[in-house]
Amino acid sequence: MVKGTLGIIGCPVLEDEIIYSLSKEKDEKKVYLVDTPPAYTLKKKLERKGIPIIIIDEWEFNNGHASIDREKGFNIVIIMNKLGLHAQPADLRRTLEEQLMFLQTRFDAVALYYGMCGNAGWDISQWASASLSIPVFVFRDKNDEVCDDCIGVAVGGHKRYCDFVRKYTGMFFVTPAIAENWDVHLGELNFTKGFEIMDIHTVKEVFQLFGYKNAVKIDTGIGIGGEEFNEGCKKFSDITGLEFITAEPGSADLYPAERLYMDAKRALMS
Repeated sequence: MVKGTLGIIGCPVLEDEIIYSLSKEKDEKKVYLVDTPPAYTLKKKLERKGIPIIIIDEWEFNNGHASIDREKGFNIVIIMNKLGLHAQPADLRRTLEEQLMFLQTRFDAVALYYGMCGNAGWDISQWASASLSIPVFVFRDKNDEVCDDCIGVAVGGHKRYCDFVRKYTGMFFVTPAIAENWDVHLGELNFTKGFEIMDIHTVKEVFQLFGYKNAVKIDTGIGIGGEEFNEGCKKFSDITGLEFITAEPGSADLYPAERLYMDAKRALMS
């Protein structure tokens, strides 16, 4: 039996993994989405998938006034953070730790849909076990290693990520979520800071300056696909000047997404 409240804290680049997890959930549940600007696209996707959600006001949730019955059943509360926290790894780490400290009394467990993005070797679940009253779970691979970023999540973890980078050295990686939000993603890249990204010539020059010639299309099997994925990649290519190649079949692996959700859910089972 699953009973309690699972908090999901996510980055928009990994919202497709959240939807994938919820769409596979068979147990009766109530899904709450905290109404923040970064949750806008997730809300649309959840509605499109036919997953019932209850929208709760951000202020009411933060101040303990949201109507969530924590004494009965299985609740899932989703909070989406803004894209771009990874620009400064120290800021990402501090923000997540402060957020978890504040929210620990609202949840019984937390699934963190985040890559560590520049904080290689940092296992926030270990920090949580020493600092919080609830467990926190992160993306892990089959060797129990933390997935360092969203591409590591997409290809199945640390070792597979290292092998993938060796195979496609010096190339830019694009998942369905990046292709779908290419304009926002470009604006948040570290090396485009200070440039006007809608100036197509400037963007191409920046990518050339950093030695990028190709982009690798990674079809994770979740999120947009088919022509929609191709169209997103084409728009990305038009503005960056990168030529797309497709990662070989089997490059993507959903194990980290499946494990994260099940690890967190298992903490609520009695």
